[in-house]
Amino acid sequence: MAALACADHPGFVPSLAEAPVAGVPPHVFYTIDTVRRFHREHPDDHLFFILGADQFLEIPTWKNYESLLDACDFIIASRPGFRLDALRLVIPPEKLGRSTAPDAHKIALRKTEIHLLTTVASHVSSTEVRERLARKQSIHGLVPARVEEYILGQALYR
Repeated sequence: MAALACADHPGFVPSLAEAPVAGVPPHVFYTIDTVRRFHREHPDDHLFFILGADQFLEIPTWKNYESLLDACDFIIASRPGFRLDALRLVIPPEKLGRSTAPDAHKIALRKTEIHLLTTVASHVSSTEVRERLARKQSIHGLVPARVEEYILGQALYR
């Protein structure tokens, strides 16, 4: 679906980092595993993990999430009306760093930072798309047309 979403945007290249490999038994990938692999393969690069605010609020349910908070910076795509303070609620207090100057769009952690991206605030979330599909409601306009066609053709999230 990432490839379909990128198809009309030549500057976008979807990552195959977690794609299945032919002939290799399936492995359950966790985000922390992928981030650690990127660190090994690109030791001089600074890693940023981009996700929606709704998903970041679920991060305490992720495998080794405290290690993940130490492993890369986060860029959190905001939702309309979303406040940075809501992110602080899911961060263990011992992970919080000291900020020299308050920043309305950043949370300093001990080893990394969390940046709230407000310039692309969207009401659309992957959670909403899946819930609408489960209720047999339209997702037209919420995802790229090719992705919508694929989801409907494969009867995903029903």
